[in-house]
Amino acid sequence: MLKYKYFNRDKESLIVMIHGFLGSVETFLPAKERLLSHTDVLLVECPGHGAAFNTNETWSFDAIAASLTHTLTRYRNQYSEIILYGYSMGGRIALFTALHYPELIDKLIIESATPGIEDEQLRIERIQQDEERSIWIETDYSAFIKHWEKLSLFQTYQPLTDEIQTRQREIRMHHKPQGIAKALREYGTGRQPNLWPLLPSFNKPLLLLTGSLDKKFESIAKRMVEVLPDARHMIIEAGHTIHVENLKIFDTIIVSFIKEENHD
Repeated sequence: MLKYKYFNRDKESLIVMIHGFLGSVETFLPAKERLLSHTDVLLVECPGHGAAFNTNETWSFDAIAASLTHTLTRYRNQYSEIILYGYSMGGRIALFTALHYPELIDKLIIESATPGIEDEQLRIERIQQDEERSIWIETDYSAFIKHWEKLSLFQTYQPLTDEIQTRQREIRMHHKPQGIAKALREYGTGRQPNLWPLLPSFNKPLLLLTGSLDKKFESIAKRMVEVLPDARHMIIEAGHTIHVENLKIFDTIIVSFIKEENHD
């Protein structure tokens, strides 16, 4: 179900990184170069992303987490510390997995993601929106991508270079529309279980990252910090995609968090 790229430099820790909607393992290749000086890296490709996928699989949060935990269990005894990181859609997967299987990780990093929709009517509306987007993806994928890239959510603090924009577009266009549509239908935000009630019981170190332009997710992160026992929130000069817009700061923050001693 999940595909991986593993980079082993015989370090004591392992960071497991999960990309967002329309991303891929390629998204984190620039970031992993510096990270490898401090930790081994495992990049995760989400179901429906990439050129190959199984349409007969069920991509529920439970199923995805089960697949991920199988991998985490395999590495658990190999490393003194496992750090789980997720961005946006990948952040929701990482948060779900960490809350249900906390024994498999030591630290958690969430970038621009939500614990879920609390209001049932809003959840129903989001499921409908995801369905409409899925139909658009299946009928005119290129038009959907152009629309997606212009969403105010992806406003950037500084203009992205042509090279970065081209790389992002290439990653998005590499996917199969059927896989992306199925992903949105089966584990989009509307299908995510409400994780808010579980947050107070999670006592592992947790770092929440949001961009200064991303007020929606800044507000969500501030609420999360209020109920999490061992969490902090950092606001970076960026929009929704900190790891793309401000790579140097992103790497510095991640490395610093990895180096910290657990305070439990």
